[in-house]
Amino acid sequence: MKNIILEINRENNLISSEVIENTPNRIESFYKEIFSGLNINPYDFLKRTFPVNNNDLVIEKNVAFYSMCEHHFLPFFGKISVGYIPNGEIVGFGDIIKIIEAYSKRPQLQERLCNEIAETIFVGLECQGVYVVIEAEHTCMTMRGVKAIGSKVITTSSKGIFNSNENLKHEFLNLIKI
Repeated sequence: MKNIILEINRENNLISSEVIENTPNRIESFYKEIFSGLNINPYDFLKRTFPVNNNDLVIEKNVAFYSMCEHHFLPFFGKISVGYIPNGEIVGFGDIIKIIEAYSKRPQLQERLCNEIAETIFVGLECQGVYVVIEAEHTCMTMRGVKAIGSKVITTSSKGIFNSNENLKHEFLNLIKI
């Protein structure tokens, strides 16, 4: 790849070879970092829990994330909010963020990302319910194709009690106000 890039740029007098000499190494390093979630089991972050006396709604709101669309290998990014109803145990706030990062750092679809986070928390914590909302901008829609600059995609995934209790669902959505 390095030789192809160098040759194209030499022919067109675009960039000196010094500028792109380390580009293949930077690309390799970038992909190792951006797809590091492929080597992580997100359930591992739910092994250490803490007992609680009540089962009130716990919300972690507006967690920034970056991921790569598996269709075009272009980034999508935004905010994720997670709410869950414990079942006598909670997990550290940082552990929820680690779950988000593990799934985000894989080739992804926003809909799948949303469901994977919800399913992992629901199953891994054995909580009463979980609700996840993702709002993201997809560069495959903003910089190419339809070029819908400023557009956002919102996805949701709910499990357990959130599917049967409309008041709880509305409380969560009201508290995060996306």
